[in-house]
Amino acid sequence: MNASGTMLLLSLLGATPAPSDSLCEKREPCRLVETLEAGKDVEGRPMRVKRLWLGWADPDTAAESLGKKFRAGGRKREGSRPEGECEASEWWLVRPGQPAQLLLSVCNDGYGAAGVGEDSVIVSENLFTHEQMGGSRERWSTSRTLQLSPPRLMSESHRSISIYPPEQENGDFWNYAELKGEVVRAAPECEPGESSLGERTLQYLPRVQVEKSYVAGGWKAAGLGECGLEAGNFLLGTQDDPADAGLKALLVAPDTLIAEVRDDKWTGPSGKWLRDDHLELWLAPLPPQELTGCGKPTAEQRPVQWGIRMVDGKVFPAYGDPKQPLEVERAELAGGKGYRVKVKLPTPFQGIAVVYSDSDSGKKQELMLATSPVKFARPETLNPVRVVPPKEATCQVKGGELRIVQGPPMKAEPDVALLGVE
Repeated sequence: MNASGTMLLLSLLGATPAPSDSLCEKREPCRLVETLEAGKDVEGRPMRVKRLWLGWADPDTAAESLGKKFRAGGRKREGSRPEGECEASEWWLVRPGQPAQLLLSVCNDGYGAAGVGEDSVIVSENLFTHEQMGGSRERWSTSRTLQLSPPRLMSESHRSISIYPPEQENGDFWNYAELKGEVVRAAPECEPGESSLGERTLQYLPRVQVEKSYVAGGWKAAGLGECGLEAGNFLLGTQDDPADAGLKALLVAPDTLIAEVRDDKWTGPSGKWLRDDHLELWLAPLPPQELTGCGKPTAEQRPVQWGIRMVDGKVFPAYGDPKQPLEVERAELAGGKGYRVKVKLPTPFQGIAVVYSDSDSGKKQELMLATSPVKFARPETLNPVRVVPPKEATCQVKGGELRIVQGPPMKAEPDVALLGVE
């Protein structure tokens, strides 16, 4: 494979040590296994990733070094992995005129009773991805992608899969650069007589820090842009023309939601708000991904629902007959093609979903577009809330809409791995 143009996959197991390197000085046993091209840093310097093989080690001793440079000594030379020991490896970023930076250190002891665990690395232009796999009856994997220059964590995922029927998968994924992610939950084994919701894939609804001026009133003029979660779940009907209707949502404070609705035709108000164009807002007290989906929700799990009519912003308590008031402000989008609403929410809540109900005829609900695969009165189908700390990212108004602004780069210490132990 061409290292500069094609992503390269390395497996720790079965690697043959190559000639020594300056990184191995006074560190026997130590051998350079591979050098991979990684593009250029922000200063235009060429970057390379070097992988070192450091022999076999006692897992308890090695655990003290994980996330850091392995100490000299206490490791054995090459050969088959001795019983009860682990295979030590490190990956380093090297650039001309700069100290080498440790990216990752691992010691593979098989990662589970089956002894089939692996560490894999993919190096591409300015990116370093590490995937670790292990387990026994249930196999698991974690994956993290690091931007090399400036150093930032870009994404991570966690998966577990049972290898015996019925094969089931659970996991979660988050992209730090795009503020997007999801949770996957397998169909549970329910008690006899209980129905199951089956497998669920739930997108996170992010809660992101924005400028105070945006929450105060800037939202009326600036759109959600790339920060908003684009609704893509059709609960009713289909959509041939994306311009017909659209919905974005974003939490900008623990108690504040901004929703952006676009439509080419508005209906209402009428005597029945369900026949008018409206938003439906669902809130639930517990994290949706932590609920099994078996049987009916308990009183402690039950969600509540409100309707918000688009043309006048009037609020209608709906399922669960919520007593908490919703404070709603509206602003019409340019050209009359939509509305942006700011909703003050009752707290606390850990599950949320926003639905837009479109009724071009004014006689019935014809299209329902939602941020999650909502099933009526089921909290397990709402969006989990993902709180984004400012050190990861914030959203700021640029060019008339919100843009993602990544947090400061990681602080780098040469002998401390940028991808430390989770």
